[in-house]
Amino acid sequence: MALVKSGWLWRQSSILRRWKRNWFVLYLDGSLVYYHDETQRDMDGRIHVKYSCRDVRTGRECRDVQPPEGKSRECLLTIVLRDGSKTTLCAESEDDAV
Repeated sequence: MALVKSGWLWRQSSILRRWKRNWFVLYLDGSLVYYHDETQRDMDGRIHVKYSCRDVRTGRECRDVQPPEGKSRECLLTIVLRDGSKTTLCAESEDDAV
């Protein structure tokens, strides 16, 4: 698969709402895969953005989310999936979020 972009993002856990830093890789086929670290040995999860994504909310649209300490609300992204679940991410900077 062809890689489009990769880098570190913060991901909010679904149960305890804690922030965890993961290495993310976006592939040309629309797969957003996240790993424990940049070695990409241990996959933590996968989102099929092309098929599963219903909406992407950014910045101030993520009203119900508190960003990690020291991060701006403008760095937030929420991916809303067709099944109703959400994945909330936070980039290191506003430029990275874009």
